[in-house]
Amino acid sequence: MKSLVFQAAAILAILGGLTGCHIDKSKPNFELIQDMMESPAIKPQEYDPNTPNHISGREPVKGTVPVGFVYEPMDDLAVAEKEMKNPIAGDMSKEVLWVGEKYYETNCALCHGSKGEGGVESKGRISELMALKPPVITNDKIIGWSDVHLYYVISRGQGMMGPYANHVPQKYRWQLVNYIRHLQKNYKK
Repeated sequence: MKSLVFQAAAILAILGGLTGCHIDKSKPNFELIQDMMESPAIKPQEYDPNTPNHISGREPVKGTVPVGFVYEPMDDLAVAEKEMKNPIAGDMSKEVLWVGEKYYETNCALCHGSKGEGGVESKGRISELMALKPPVITNDKIIGWSDVHLYYVISRGQGMMGPYANHVPQKYRWQLVNYIRHLQKNYKK
């Protein structure tokens, strides 16, 4: 009797295995749980009702440092200004400005303008549609900020601007600061 049950189980296992090997690629998969195939994705800068500040761009967990990054005291601007300094301050070499310009044009120029003119002269840019116009980065207030203050605002965001720490790699943010300083120095009013 045991051998008969064993033989029947073996035959069923073999048949089950053979039928599992045949895959008809012309038919779609059968989905038991649809959320596994179609997740409710939220686009960048979209409203997210599940977060405290309702923005989808999330910051890393407090106290964590991504691989390849160095810890930065970015919780408070006053602390950051005491403990940090621009390691490439004043470096306006071609390589530094090229990298800074690349990240500025990709992440900043849409709102702040290609020359730092902000939302004031926003013909054809996204800032034209904004109720609160982005500031002119070549104004005296922002020129008066320290390099660390600029770096802090780029990393953490300010006002309507979200954080760009996840968009601009840490090693290139100082080059972006130097490029902004270059724009401020060469801006013609």
